[in-house]
Amino acid sequence: MFPNYIFLFAVTVLLVFTRSCYTLNEQDFDDDNAVKIPLWERIFRQFQQQKKFSSGLGEVSMNVNQTCTLCHLMVDTLIFEMKNEMTLTQLIFEIEYFCSILNIEKENVCEGVITLNADILTYIVKNQTKIDGTKICALILQSIGCEKGNNYEWEIEIPPGNTVKKPKPDGKTKFNILHLTDLHYDPLYTENKTKDCGEPLCCQNDQKKANNASDACGYWSSPENADVPLHTIEAMLNQTQSHEFEYVYFTGDMVSHRVWDTSVESNKKIITEILDQFVKYYKKPVYPVLGNHEAHPVNVFSPDEINGSLSTQWLYDMILEKWSWLPKDEVKDTILKGGYYTVLAQKGLRIVVLNNNVCSTENWWLIYDDRDPYGQLKWLAEVLHKAENNEEIVHILAHIPTKSCLKVWAREYRKIIERFSNTVAAQFYGHTHRDQIHIYYNNKSEAMNVGWNGGSLMPDEANPNYKLYTIDAKVFDVLDAETWTFNLTLANEMKEIKWKKLYSFKEAYGMDGLLPANLDELVRNMASNDTFIELYNNFYYRDSDYDHTCDEACKMRLLCEMVTTEQGKDEVCEELKEIRQNLYT
Repeated sequence: MFPNYIFLFAVTVLLVFTRSCYTLNEQDFDDDNAVKIPLWERIFRQFQQQKKFSSGLGEVSMNVNQTCTLCHLMVDTLIFEMKNEMTLTQLIFEIEYFCSILNIEKENVCEGVITLNADILTYIVKNQTKIDGTKICALILQSIGCEKGNNYEWEIEIPPGNTVKKPKPDGKTKFNILHLTDLHYDPLYTENKTKDCGEPLCCQNDQKKANNASDACGYWSSPENADVPLHTIEAMLNQTQSHEFEYVYFTGDMVSHRVWDTSVESNKKIITEILDQFVKYYKKPVYPVLGNHEAHPVNVFSPDEINGSLSTQWLYDMILEKWSWLPKDEVKDTILKGGYYTVLAQKGLRIVVLNNNVCSTENWWLIYDDRDPYGQLKWLAEVLHKAENNEEIVHILAHIPTKSCLKVWAREYRKIIERFSNTVAAQFYGHTHRDQIHIYYNNKSEAMNVGWNGGSLMPDEANPNYKLYTIDAKVFDVLDAETWTFNLTLANEMKEIKWKKLYSFKEAYGMDGLLPANLDELVRNMASNDTFIELYNNFYYRDSDYDHTCDEACKMRLLCEMVTTEQGKDEVCEELKEIRQNLYT
């Protein structure tokens, strides 16, 4: 999945650090000091990419070397010119023009995203001396494998030793944990607006009305290009009251996808409204995580040395006050430093919450300073070592599955998980909007830990959902995972939600347990059994009315998603491919 607006961010960062692969002369500029249009046309005709970029990097026809080389040429040229007093006006003009000729988004979306990001990116290139095309392209094009040179290479000191032995769960005493994620509250959501608006987010009060009922945004939400109104969130919160649970895990993303029009003030308002709802509905502890959409602009989390309008400090100051379920004195230092914390939920169970949005390859500040932002991984290793010594079991909560992280960050994180694999009972994520699992493997391709993804309330071609976990009260392993959902199409027709338990993970797959080894066995069985993969695909979208027919490429994608938690570490994925290939030989 590569939405246009995410691609626009990649184009923005590329072009903020790029100008062209040609030397610019006086005749290249008009009277307003803006680059004339034919310049970009010449460049992209040469590479035959003028329209193909608009559908996302996954469909670009250039091979990896050509794409990376083009990126390097453009980046290095603009770095030179920006450091020789290229104006911000020139910069913004070029990016807006590029966005326009490639038809990436509407003009207002291009202008909004570019304007929000330009100052940050300009600051980075002006203040980071060790910056070049190789470093930038390795980040923004990590998924296709651009060489990183000497960049993005560091290690975290991990306490020596092996993980402790851990007894198996006996299942005699249990409790439940509620998992909510990716609410994406849209205060501008308006029923009967068109759901085919041509912008990253539709159903907005400033967009056109639908021409007919089939094109109209529904009462509760719409299946695609839409977030959710407050009454849908309230309906979900009210429904969860029907369950017994001890804790609420909320893995982030309260703010909508109107990414071209965010501000500190509007984000604060949305965050406050949602957290106030949590206070209203939940008397049990809530353990919240920051999502990438909570930042302004979206995705960018500044280093702690950055001050003023470019700093993310406003967000950390705010959540320290609004996350009222937490012992303020215990979490103050780390929340103010970077939005992460740890608390002891009960005797033997420690909660560790990470702000791993900082590791996302869409966080431009990694170009400025990528080495363990906020010292968070070093802190994590120390917390887990202390928990190990105190015979505590840990649940880790974060927003972004680590496959989307800077590779070195994900690698060091995996090494920490391997060292403390029996101390960490489970991990919980959001961000992808999909009901899925993430299996962590050691260097011997042995399953050692599992991350559970909570799906999303925001539809994104799926039905809205929340999850309920059964937890062993002795060793705090996940014994089962239930997904609760409703049919969005029917709910919009009836103006009434009918919640249902979609499935129990353990029952649906006939599992004896949900330990890492059990789930590794399941995914290998899926590779040789299409029935299991098709079942997983249906749950992935929560039994959506959308046609999600899964062909062979889709099946391999689902399998590899489950077993790849670090970009480029695909040994188990290759094993599953071999199993699939053997089915047809």
